[in-house]
Amino acid sequence: MRENLIRHIRHLIQENRIHTVRITLTDNTNITRSRFVPAKAFLQTITGQGINYPSALFSMDTAAQLVQEAGGGYQGGYPSWLLQPDLSTFVVLPWVPGTARVIADVVQPDGQALFISPRQVLKNILSRVANAGYQVKGAFEFEFYCYNQQNDVLESSWQGLNCLSDVKQSQVEEIFTAIIQGLEGIGAGPEVANTEYGPGQFEITNSPFDGMAAADMAVYYRSSIKEILSHKGYSATFMGKPRSDASGSGGHFHFSLYDKEGTNVFEDASTTDKLSDICRWAIGGQIRHARAISGLVNSTINSYKRLQPYSFAPVNASWGHEHRCTMIRVPFARGENTRLENRLPAADTNPYLTAAAILAASLDGIINKIEPPASSDGKNPYEQSELEKLPMSLPEALAELQRNPVICSYLGRDFIQHYVTLRLAEWQRFQNHISDWEIKEYFELF
Repeated sequence: MRENLIRHIRHLIQENRIHTVRITLTDNTNITRSRFVPAKAFLQTITGQGINYPSALFSMDTAAQLVQEAGGGYQGGYPSWLLQPDLSTFVVLPWVPGTARVIADVVQPDGQALFISPRQVLKNILSRVANAGYQVKGAFEFEFYCYNQQNDVLESSWQGLNCLSDVKQSQVEEIFTAIIQGLEGIGAGPEVANTEYGPGQFEITNSPFDGMAAADMAVYYRSSIKEILSHKGYSATFMGKPRSDASGSGGHFHFSLYDKEGTNVFEDASTTDKLSDICRWAIGGQIRHARAISGLVNSTINSYKRLQPYSFAPVNASWGHEHRCTMIRVPFARGENTRLENRLPAADTNPYLTAAAILAASLDGIINKIEPPASSDGKNPYEQSELEKLPMSLPEALAELQRNPVICSYLGRDFIQHYVTLRLAEWQRFQNHISDWEIKEYFELF
């Protein structure tokens, strides 16, 4: 099978006159990084050991500050690791002539898996899901903001709040066309595109993929949109809350579980809502571990500013049928499309870690038959004081994550320590920063 895949890639490289292949990974700071490799060298790589990768990059936070405690430190020498391309992710980029892209796994020089790598973390969880007798199909649903680039001044690509407005959408048709054609060109499967509830905000939904491909395509989705729009003179951001006066951007995760015969195990036609025990227990697991997984699915300081009441973002561990104010929404679709939507992640989430955390919580719920609380159907969850509140800051969420033995066990203690160390380093830099708000608020008073 691998030999057939290599022949197919050779054909794609020749047919599309590919001269450069970007070998890509997403690290623990959720930065997607690439090494640009000549096509000839890439073809030699895929039959060899791999491409060298500096391990120091896995010890850097969002400002590229080296955090010694995240890794072996200077005494460890920061040795090289290896990138091993996953050939099933190879795509030709239609908006960059002669260029292709492939996602790689990061491994140690002896070929051993690197357990702090987000993609490896998800691999491990998918393996546990498979051992329990299930297969995953899912997709991420991202919102994002798009701005015009003019003399380094950011101006919203469209003004107003009327999402899905035909008048507004006709004004930004160039944006829709460029993104849809680009995503279709790499097989990402865009389904529906529209403006959202914020000036310059968009949403383009993605079709579901099996297992790892759901997270891989989410990585391609975000990086492709940013790149495509940059070529058109726009800037796109997937920040959770880029504007204090407008809606935040979600990165909702939709998923279903299937048995070995390909039957969706979330459905049970004999129940009132046609949801199975397995589905209910998956909800229960996510609800029980909501505070812990928040530290993984909302990994930036900014993403917690999105979790505000009356904003269509969750503020507590809640669920409901077709309820967009809860943490977990159960869409109306049944049959093979029966699924859960976890609305907790912001758009700046790490797809590998988000899928891993939500699946781990769900699997624990299924194994231990964890019953969820009553649904919020017909209720306003923002006013339900009996529901457990979600963390409102990154340090609070990280503390909950470290205190949760189940999620730590599923994702691995080494990974958790590495991940938390990087996030707390960012928080400390944030605490040391004097903001414009502080100057404006206090300078004249004291």
